[in-house]
Amino acid sequence: MSKTKNTILLLLIVFWCTAQQKTIIGNVVDSLSNGIDGAIVNCVSKSNQLLKTEITDTGGAFQLQLISSDSVRISISADGFETLLLPFFLSKDSLTNLNSLQLKSKLVNLTEIEVKSKLPFVERKIDRTVINPEAQISTAGLNAFDLLAKAPGVIISQNNQIKLKGKSGVIVSIDDKPIMLTGEDLENYLKTIPASSIRQIELIPNAPANYDAAGNAGLINLKSNRIKTAGWNGSLALNYGQGRYMRSNNNFSLNYANKFMSVFSGLSATSNNSYHDLRINRTYKDSLLNPKSTFNQNTMLKTNSNALNARIGADFYVNKKLTLGTNIKYLLNKTILPKYNFAEVFDYTTQIASNVIADNNDENVLNNASGNINARYAIDSLGKQLTLDADYVNYSVNYKQNFINSIIHSDGTILYNDTQFGNNKTNINLYSAKSDLNIPLKQNAKLDFGLKTALTETNNDAQYSITLNGITNPNYNLSNTFLYNELINAAYTNYSKSFSKTDIQLGLRFESTTMKGKQLGNPIIAASEFTRPYNNLFPTVFIMQKLDSVGNKVLSFNYSKRIDRPFFKDLNPFISPLDRFTFYSGNPFLVPSISHNLSLALALGTFFNTTFAYSYLDNQTKETIEINNGIYYSRPGNIGLSEVYNLSFDGQLQFKKWWTMNYYSEIVYAEYKSKLYTEILDSKGTYWYINLVNSFVINSTLSCEINGEYLTDVTETQFVIGDMGHMSCGLQKRLLKNKASIKLNVSDLLFTNKIRGTINNLQLTDAGWRSRRDTRVVNVTFSYRFGKNKAKKPQYQSNSADTELKRLKS
Repeated sequence: MSKTKNTILLLLIVFWCTAQQKTIIGNVVDSLSNGIDGAIVNCVSKSNQLLKTEITDTGGAFQLQLISSDSVRISISADGFETLLLPFFLSKDSLTNLNSLQLKSKLVNLTEIEVKSKLPFVERKIDRTVINPEAQISTAGLNAFDLLAKAPGVIISQNNQIKLKGKSGVIVSIDDKPIMLTGEDLENYLKTIPASSIRQIELIPNAPANYDAAGNAGLINLKSNRIKTAGWNGSLALNYGQGRYMRSNNNFSLNYANKFMSVFSGLSATSNNSYHDLRINRTYKDSLLNPKSTFNQNTMLKTNSNALNARIGADFYVNKKLTLGTNIKYLLNKTILPKYNFAEVFDYTTQIASNVIADNNDENVLNNASGNINARYAIDSLGKQLTLDADYVNYSVNYKQNFINSIIHSDGTILYNDTQFGNNKTNINLYSAKSDLNIPLKQNAKLDFGLKTALTETNNDAQYSITLNGITNPNYNLSNTFLYNELINAAYTNYSKSFSKTDIQLGLRFESTTMKGKQLGNPIIAASEFTRPYNNLFPTVFIMQKLDSVGNKVLSFNYSKRIDRPFFKDLNPFISPLDRFTFYSGNPFLVPSISHNLSLALALGTFFNTTFAYSYLDNQTKETIEINNGIYYSRPGNIGLSEVYNLSFDGQLQFKKWWTMNYYSEIVYAEYKSKLYTEILDSKGTYWYINLVNSFVINSTLSCEINGEYLTDVTETQFVIGDMGHMSCGLQKRLLKNKASIKLNVSDLLFTNKIRGTINNLQLTDAGWRSRRDTRVVNVTFSYRFGKNKAKKPQYQSNSADTELKRLKS
């Protein structure tokens, strides 16, 4: 009963309004009546107090919600345009329409423009947090993976999973198109994308109904850096980094636009050379828990990765209502991974019994091609719009492995020797289409509808051979072919409304899924197949209550139900060896995971914000470890029950005019309960994380930055990960009248970003590991922008192939 009373009380507080709201709407356009995207609209009082700031949408529209009975003044600014300053006026009605507000172009080159304003590092919206990476000098020379690791609330786990607010299973997208990779494959893919090509990072812990329901941990969307100006324009970023090995991230973009069309293109080339020093130890016990033998392994992995990433697209403005668009993207990434494994096996007397050597050479070639066609039709001038998208995406991976395995007795006698060769080919085709209808309603309300269908076809073929005593035969224990198809049909509706001090957004999404998997088998492995159809409803609720007249103090609540479907490769039962005692495999018996997510947040301006979040997860997919007859198997498994509690704090403090600090800290408590092979998993733990970024302005063209983070021990299912931390610093100098800059950045200055941990719940086995990577790197980056600066219509961000893309593993 008390819970019911508390719930009713909370709803009464949230919907309580104390003043009459006034809404000012308008549309910012250029001299050709084209909407200007990204214009900053400020509203100030007669005392020059800032009441509200908004940024225009893709059509140039804005909406200011005020609680004020006094006269106000509107100012509008955008790059390449003269600032428009309206006279003070008194809004007598609840709705004031300023109609089209035309900005006068500055017909000058970028060389003549001095940037006066700066976007904040963090922006908050009703359903997401937006990070502007350019606000930090230390992002210079990084790639997208390193950039994510710096985002507040994002932590990279020991197996390369990206965690958001304490939860793994996050969906990573680029321009609303999820990446169909995970783990190390996702890491390698993101490292092909220079940070200079990323304009914003959107952190969406609980996504609204117009997004796919996949992603128990939420979504992270990387928005590409596109210059939205007319005529010819572009940008260039050149980078060189040096750790133990060199790396380079370079990016070039070229765009052209007029009133009839917009063409955009980009080309990036990256080279990433690094190492990974991994040490694993295992102690095997007898039934009385006495040590029986010890296995100490050292694996040195060296990575040499080179990638070429290209994109080109165009929007055609058929008329004021209809826009047609298309874009094509292509990625080629070749990675060479030599791995040398040396292990010592000790008997119960701690004497060396034998040595295990595995000399492996892997080569991975990824080809990724995608194409999109889209249409936008403005049904009327009030904002009613219909959008259509169709996507085709192909991932082709050729992964070759060459293993030389030896077991050598302590006296030097060769006990065993073989050579194995593996050729793993994966081909994935994704076809998707979606349609969205946006309908503005009266009294600051909006209604959205949408339909989507997505078909994914996956073909995994692994063929292994083994050479023993000079004779080569097929290795049927590792060879097989696995086919997987998935069809998802979805429909959603989303309703939003703004009251005087309260914003609400309610959504409901329906998804119908049919999964079909087939293992073809071979002479010693039987063929098998499965079909799993299921339907789900996914509600979402967002409520935001302003606690003051200008909206600086805000209380917000949200709830969402979400699903995590298994990654395509995780369902693949193939077994991949690291050495004769260490194997990795998929799990065709994985089932989808369902989560319920709640959060309550309080924002007190820019200096302090806090959020409490809770998630209940059923059958969450996690990495699991099994010891079977002394063999180490790593495979994905369903964890019966998981609960995660998260309390976070963040904000920006201005100590001096020249010194600003952004901070983020969180305390996370997690519980995991499940039957796990021969053991019962019942683990729980609390960790604390803090990230500080100090920015210093030395003069108008020179600035520097010092940042650091620290993470205490983390308990996650079977793993306990040791504490770690690191510090980075950077220096930026603006050149050539601010059209260019040079940045110097040193990451992990003290070389302390090392991972270690233990593995629990293993049958009669203790295990742990230590890991060291090439994290201390000096980067030098030169960036330059050129061309005219007259605003044009924005390119459309298509997203019909969104969630399926993130579930690929190469």
